[in-house]
Amino acid sequence: MNKEDINELLDRYSKGLCSPEECKQIERYILKNPIVGNWQWENEQHKSRTAKVIKAGLPMLQGNRSAAVRWIRWGGSVAAAIMLVIGVWFFNAEKEALSDPTYVIAEAKDYSSEKVTITLPNGEVQTLEGTLSAADLKSLVQQGEGGKAAEVWLTIQVPSRQHQEVILADGSSIWLNAGSVLRFPQAFTEEYRHVYLEGEGYFEIVHNTAKPFHVFAGKGEIEVTGTKFNVQAYSEQKLIRTSLVQGGVNFYMDDKAHKLTPGIELIADIEKDEIKRQKFDINQLTSWKDGYFTFDNLELLDVMKMVSRWYNITVTSDVNFGSKRIGGTFPTGLPLDELLEDLSILSGVKFEIQGKEVRIVR
Repeated sequence: MNKEDINELLDRYSKGLCSPEECKQIERYILKNPIVGNWQWENEQHKSRTAKVIKAGLPMLQGNRSAAVRWIRWGGSVAAAIMLVIGVWFFNAEKEALSDPTYVIAEAKDYSSEKVTITLPNGEVQTLEGTLSAADLKSLVQQGEGGKAAEVWLTIQVPSRQHQEVILADGSSIWLNAGSVLRFPQAFTEEYRHVYLEGEGYFEIVHNTAKPFHVFAGKGEIEVTGTKFNVQAYSEQKLIRTSLVQGGVNFYMDDKAHKLTPGIELIADIEKDEIKRQKFDINQLTSWKDGYFTFDNLELLDVMKMVSRWYNITVTSDVNFGSKRIGGTFPTGLPLDELLEDLSILSGVKFEIQGKEVRIVR
């Protein structure tokens, strides 16, 4: 369907004029494309009317143990991004209860700045705005102590609610998510291309079979010659998640090599020394780069860890909410209270905001 067809169907859908087959067609399209922007509306009434029709299923959540819900969150302007919640799943499988009445799910961090910063070799810290190019890196180093480029290491720290793109000396690009730290040289040696990551990064690496690219993340090491992949290695998670989009990757841990193929991700549990492989959805994987949370049948506990990291809040709970799972896509630009309101509707739990702490209550 092209955009004109979509808009016409949305208009008919909002007015209740679609045939059953047309309803299925537009709903299949919406479900297949959870992240959509720049929809064209005749006016605010048209937008509001459509939203009401799709939101009509929400009251059915009350009392339901399992529900498939389609919900679009409409922004404040016509061109605002649309949030689609694809579904909510509630699983009552047995799970260890939260015995501590003040169980801490995630904790806020202390950042030296609310902006992305780079630490130069002489210890000077500067703030960054926009993409950091290889030329920018060279200029920054020249402002510092100088020295051989391959011996000059830099550190970028990305605080909450921020992303940062870095273009390395060889032309490779790295996108860093909130709460991430990247340590890397201003230029690579003749033999090595090495960087160190804590947090999450999406990598597009320039091909060079003679000089493989290495990412060191916790106890793991990722080796590539040229590829696209995502690495999630937050220290508090005790997991290293390597997801291969294109090319080839070798993952090393404890002197063991694990080869990945496109469309497969490897999750390494560094505490249990266990390795798991599974398929992943590329759009869901990289949605954070485009300004969205995407929860793919994710346990509420893990959802709140992501929320904590982005908004830099402490999350606690004094209730056992079992193993509720949420699936859907939410704009990261939402105010915290609005996101929690959505999560409350979908999960059935309640949230209280107390300064920089969010408490889960009944």
